[in-house]
Amino acid sequence: MNDEQLQSELDTLIATQAGLMAIVGSLMATHPEYEKFQLHLTGLLEVLLTGEAGKTFTQKQRQEAREFVETLQHLNKAPEKIEPLEGIAKLRKKAPSDENPLGAGKFKA
Repeated sequence: MNDEQLQSELDTLIATQAGLMAIVGSLMATHPEYEKFQLHLTGLLEVLLTGEAGKTFTQKQRQEAREFVETLQHLNKAPEKIEPLEGIAKLRKKAPSDENPLGAGKFKA
Protein backbone atom coordinates (compact mmCIF):
# COMPACT_ATOMS: atom_id res chain seq x y z
CA MET A 1 0.00 0.00 0.00
CA ASN A 2 1.48 3.35 -0.99
CA ASP A 3 1.33 6.57 1.03
CA GLU A 4 -1.64 7.97 -0.91
CA GLN A 5 -3.71 4.83 -0.38
CA LEU A 6 -2.76 4.73 3.29
CA GLN A 7 -3.75 8.38 3.74
CA SER A 8 -7.05 7.72 1.98
CA GLU A 9 -7.78 4.79 4.31
CA LEU A 10 -6.86 6.90 7.34
CA ASP A 11 -9.10 9.75 6.17
CA THR A 12 -11.97 7.28 5.74
CA LEU A 13 -11.45 5.85 9.23
CA ILE A 14 -11.37 9.31 10.81
CA ALA A 15 -14.53 10.39 8.96
CA THR A 16 -16.28 7.15 9.87
CA GLN A 17 -15.36 7.53 13.53
CA ALA A 18 -16.70 11.09 13.55
CA GLY A 19 -19.97 9.93 12.00
CA LEU A 20 -20.28 7.03 14.42
CA MET A 21 -19.64 9.37 17.36
CA ALA A 22 -22.50 11.57 16.18
CA ILE A 23 -24.85 8.61 15.73
CA VAL A 24 -23.99 6.93 19.01
CA GLY A 25 -24.05 10.25 20.85
CA SER A 26 -27.52 10.98 19.55
CA LEU A 27 -28.75 7.52 20.51
CA MET A 28 -27.27 7.90 23.98
CA ALA A 29 -28.70 11.38 24.54
CA THR A 30 -32.21 10.32 23.52
CA HIS A 31 -32.24 6.91 25.19
CA PRO A 32 -35.44 6.53 27.25
CA GLU A 33 -33.47 5.18 30.22
CA TYR A 34 -30.49 7.52 29.97
CA GLU A 35 -29.05 6.95 33.46
CA LYS A 36 -29.40 3.18 33.22
CA PHE A 37 -27.73 3.26 29.81
CA GLN A 38 -24.79 5.25 31.20
CA LEU A 39 -24.32 2.84 34.10
CA HIS A 40 -24.47 -0.20 31.81
CA LEU A 41 -21.97 1.38 29.42
CA THR A 42 -19.51 2.02 32.24
CA GLY A 43 -19.73 -1.60 33.39
CA LEU A 44 -19.50 -2.98 29.87
CA LEU A 45 -16.42 -0.90 29.14
CA GLU A 46 -14.66 -2.30 32.21
CA VAL A 47 -15.56 -5.86 31.20
CA LEU A 48 -14.32 -5.24 27.67
CA LEU A 49 -11.05 -3.65 28.70
CA THR A 50 -10.14 -5.98 31.56
CA GLY A 51 -11.80 -9.22 30.51
CA GLU A 52 -11.15 -11.88 27.92
CA ALA A 53 -12.15 -9.64 24.99
CA GLY A 54 -9.55 -7.03 25.89
CA LYS A 55 -6.57 -9.34 26.32
CA THR A 56 -5.15 -8.47 22.91
CA PHE A 57 -5.45 -4.70 23.41
CA THR A 58 -2.31 -2.70 24.06
CA GLN A 59 -2.30 -0.29 26.99
CA LYS A 60 -2.60 2.60 24.53
CA GLN A 61 -5.63 0.98 22.86
CA ARG A 62 -7.29 0.49 26.24
CA GLN A 63 -6.69 4.12 27.15
CA GLU A 64 -8.01 5.38 23.82
CA ALA A 65 -11.12 3.19 24.07
CA ARG A 66 -11.74 4.50 27.59
CA GLU A 67 -11.31 8.12 26.45
CA PHE A 68 -13.64 7.57 23.49
CA VAL A 69 -16.42 6.19 25.71
CA GLU A 70 -15.87 8.86 28.36
CA THR A 71 -16.15 11.56 25.70
CA LEU A 72 -19.55 10.19 24.68
CA GLN A 73 -20.62 9.93 28.31
CA HIS A 74 -20.17 13.68 28.74
CA LEU A 75 -23.09 14.31 26.41
CA ASN A 76 -26.11 15.68 28.20
CA LYS A 77 -29.46 13.97 28.12
CA ALA A 78 -31.60 15.38 25.33
CA PRO A 79 -34.61 17.49 26.30
CA GLU A 80 -38.01 15.80 26.25
CA LYS A 81 -39.15 17.84 23.25
CA ILE A 82 -36.68 18.34 20.42
CA GLU A 83 -37.40 21.07 17.88
CA PRO A 84 -34.69 20.65 15.21
CA LEU A 85 -36.01 23.41 12.96
CA GLU A 86 -36.39 25.96 15.74
CA GLY A 87 -32.75 27.05 15.65
CA ILE A 88 -32.37 27.34 11.88
CA ALA A 89 -33.55 30.94 11.79
CA LYS A 90 -30.78 31.86 14.22
CA LEU A 91 -28.13 30.36 11.91
CA ARG A 92 -28.79 32.84 9.14
CA LYS A 93 -28.79 36.60 9.49
CA LYS A 94 -31.29 36.97 6.67
CA ALA A 95 -33.12 34.42 4.62
CA PRO A 96 -31.99 34.45 0.98
CA SER A 97 -35.54 35.33 -0.06
CA ASP A 98 -35.31 38.51 2.05
CA GLU A 99 -32.41 39.76 -0.06
CA ASN A 100 -33.59 38.63 -3.46
CA PRO A 101 -36.90 37.11 -4.48
CA LEU A 102 -35.06 34.90 -7.01
CA GLY A 103 -33.06 33.01 -4.43
CA ALA A 104 -29.71 33.13 -2.71
CA GLY A 105 -28.47 36.42 -4.15
CA LYS A 106 -26.66 35.02 -7.20
CA PHE A 107 -29.15 36.50 -9.63
CA LYS A 108 -30.42 40.04 -9.93
CA ALA A 109 -34.06 40.77 -10.60
